[in-house]
Amino acid sequence: MKIISGVIGMGIGQKHYEAIENYKKSKVKIICEKNRIKLLKLKKKYPNKIITSDENVIFKDKDINLVSIASYDNYHFKQIIKSLKNNKNIIVEKPMCLTFKELKNIKNLLNKKSLKITSNLVLRTNSLFKKIKRKINKKDVFYIEADYIWGRKIKLFGWRSKIKNYSLILGAAIHMIDLIVWFIKDKPIKVHAFGSNKVTKNSKFKKKSLIVMMLEFKNDLIVKISANGVAEHQHFHEIKIFQKNETIVNTIKGSFEIKKDKIFQIKGKYPDKKNRKLLIQNFIRTLLDKKIKPLVTVQDQFDVMSICLAAEQSLKYRRKIKIKYV
Repeated sequence: MKIISGVIGMGIGQKHYEAIENYKKSKVKIICEKNRIKLLKLKKKYPNKIITSDENVIFKDKDINLVSIASYDNYHFKQIIKSLKNNKNIIVEKPMCLTFKELKNIKNLLNKKSLKITSNLVLRTNSLFKKIKRKINKKDVFYIEADYIWGRKIKLFGWRSKIKNYSLILGAAIHMIDLIVWFIKDKPIKVHAFGSNKVTKNSKFKKKSLIVMMLEFKNDLIVKISANGVAEHQHFHEIKIFQKNETIVNTIKGSFEIKKDKIFQIKGKYPDKKNRKLLIQNFIRTLLDKKIKPLVTVQDQFDVMSICLAAEQSLKYRRKIKIKYV
């Protein structure tokens, strides 16, 4: 078996392309890009590839068995459905979709197909976070703080400001939610979300630019997750894990394990961007060999989306929401 791919969107899709092209038995056959200026540049850069502005060229090509979706968030759902209906496996940038109805439709159609999907939840590939995960004693954890600090607020004022349902929960906090669920191997039962647009209310970005969520778990664990889109700060994933006899932190000054009056440094690569391609390459390996375990299971993806969408409901209705998992 060979993996023949089509890539939709060559912004972050460039990273998808690099992860797929010439990895084991995989190659990219078709690139779809809507931006005309980028399209011309791509034709010069990749003269041996099919370059098009029509995504249907990918869906209709019988050779293509993997579609990499890196378009704007509001296109993901329709492109996933087209991929499934045309019997193609899927790599999709987060989020998979923007509503519960869309998520259920994806799950229902996926259940009817012998196809696979992965969402690009790349923090699981980070070597530092892998080390932190090994230090966590689930039974002793009583409180966690995980803050997604955007640090690039200029990005809010481009295409993100034009999408009706764009949210920092689905576009940013999703990474921290997935990271924490992966850390502790458990899922929250309730969520209460709060939001503010104090910094951006007079800009063209009318959505909430700061969101804070409180997640409740069955074992009395409480987790606070924030998506801060407007901080004057470098892009960063700040973490504090409070356990019975120690605290683990990832801060801008470094990563540490604190036991009583002693502080031990945790060494690991961060942000470790070179390893992010491993998630896509692991997925390719699962397509080639059924014995390979995925870094992110299908249910992992639907779980994290269910949490995010419940948080969206909480933000909308201004109350605590019980999470219904798809």
